[in-house]
Amino acid sequence: MEKPTIKLYHIRTFGEKISDTFDFVRENWRPLLKYLTYLMLPISLVETFISNNFLSDYMEFVQKIGQSVQNKADTGEMLSWIGSMALMGIVQMLVTMLLEAIVYTMMQQYEQRQQRLQGITAEELRPGVLRMFGRQFILLLAGIVVLALFVLIAVPFLLISPAFAFPFIVLLLVGAPLFVLVSPIYLFERETGIVKAYTKSIRLGWNTWAGIVGVGLVLYIITSIISSILTTPYYIMTLVKELLTTQGTAAGFVSSFGYSAIQYVLGAVSSYCGNILMSLLYIGLAYQYGHASEKIDGVTVDQDIENFETLNDER
Repeated sequence: MEKPTIKLYHIRTFGEKISDTFDFVRENWRPLLKYLTYLMLPISLVETFISNNFLSDYMEFVQKIGQSVQNKADTGEMLSWIGSMALMGIVQMLVTMLLEAIVYTMMQQYEQRQQRLQGITAEELRPGVLRMFGRQFILLLAGIVVLALFVLIAVPFLLISPAFAFPFIVLLLVGAPLFVLVSPIYLFERETGIVKAYTKSIRLGWNTWAGIVGVGLVLYIITSIISSILTTPYYIMTLVKELLTTQGTAAGFVSSFGYSAIQYVLGAVSSYCGNILMSLLYIGLAYQYGHASEKIDGVTVDQDIENFETLNDER
């Protein structure tokens, strides 16, 4: 017997949000893995290369500080480290944008297609992925503006007294969940503008704050634990190599091409798996969005009324 489709817009308990997330992955793991691999594997290779440079620059920077070398050398190492860190941030931002675009497109196709995601092709996914990826840049610019406004408001108070840091940190921690649903709202709802997406996210987030925090925290902890286990061998090899190199005792296999190749492969695998695992979080937040939209706005009720009115007009 075929299982019923997992509807996006549906009121759910906390447990149902988590179980529907894993049920969706369990039912569609083959197409999810296939198309996420197409996008994430090349990026993971680049991400690992940047990560290796970042750790290497950082260890060299720390070593130079410890040896109290000339300030010019320290500045050069610091700039190199900051550059690697900036590149890592850009790549991670690109990963987030692509993950949300492909995952949310597949969730839309899952409900719209009679066969769900069975036999879905890249040609069917491409228009939705490109549309959502394009809207991600608008989200990015809007996010930068919102962050800049927060900084402009906070800095004058912090200059008056560092004691204002505590209320701003509390405000940030409490207020951040209100903006979590901006992305699924803006990506799933084609007719919604960016300003309306923010106002709607605040409204839905205010009424479902605990659910957003709960779903996000549980799925983040699960993905972080698994990801940490997978990345441990890579970080052990990297730290051993960097520590021996900075101390001038690296020799033999540690400094060989074989060691570097194994380190790179482990890094690429851990980066790839970590990126794939993050899709769990985005799926869970999508179902949280669907729950909030149905609970607060009654989305499916409005759609049923519109369909009924359209049917009457046709008659």
